[in-house]
Amino acid sequence: MSLTTHIGFGPFRLGDFLPGELFARFDGSLARVSDPQPPARVDHVEVWTSYGTVNAQRQWLHETAVAYAISEEQAWGIERRRKGAEP
Repeated sequence: MSLTTHIGFGPFRLGDFLPGELFARFDGSLARVSDPQPPARVDHVEVWTSYGTVNAQRQWLHETAVAYAISEEQAWGIERRRKGAEP
């Protein structure tokens, strides 16, 4: 997948994304929630930033960091999870 050309759908909290899900960052670049999540930090999420590029690296981001869904379907799925309709 290539870099997004728009910021995405949202905004959401990074903690709303499941392990393995892609999301757009504030600058429009792609990132992915690491799967599996290491149990080291309670209020942080490990992600791959600059996902899909040679500059990809793992970073810890706070769970309240702003993240954007990359598709309308993903955004609706996150909304359903937040409301408790999905596990």
